[in-house]
Amino acid sequence: MLKINGKEYDLKFGYTFADRLTKDYSTDEAEGFRRLIGQIVDGDPRALVIGYRFALDVPAKSLPSAKEVAEALEDNGTFTKGDEAFKGLFKEMQKCGFFKMNLDYYLSSVKSQVKSAKEALSAITNKNDKQAAQVSLKQAEAMEKEMKDRLKKLEA
Repeated sequence: MLKINGKEYDLKFGYTFADRLTKDYSTDEAEGFRRLIGQIVDGDPRALVIGYRFALDVPAKSLPSAKEVAEALEDNGTFTKGDEAFKGLFKEMQKCGFFKMNLDYYLSSVKSQVKSAKEALSAITNKNDKQAAQVSLKQAEAMEKEMKDRLKKLEA
């Protein structure tokens, strides 16, 4: 529940939430769900605003502005909670089966990047290309480890 301008709103992290992320938060660089998860993991305060805003259980044309949501989060002390604010949002999100399925899909795509990098490396015979592929593999493995570690921190 989030109180904005004196009105209380329920939060739902299901299909409508995911659809809003896809339509309104995707960029050329990142699909909205991945972008939001990355920002939550990184501790970006804007992720709190976007996460709560897109989860509001209202039709799109009645959706309060990001500024109004930010002000409501400020008023209820969310921004003073530090890491606990991100853990709270993440825990609310995980209560929804649809969100959990999206998160599992995202994590499997990160694992897939590691697998693809390993396969590419094993097929390369040229020394210079092999070095570049090794760097790509190390980056993919580091990204996977970092994501897992940060998600564990959020789940604690």
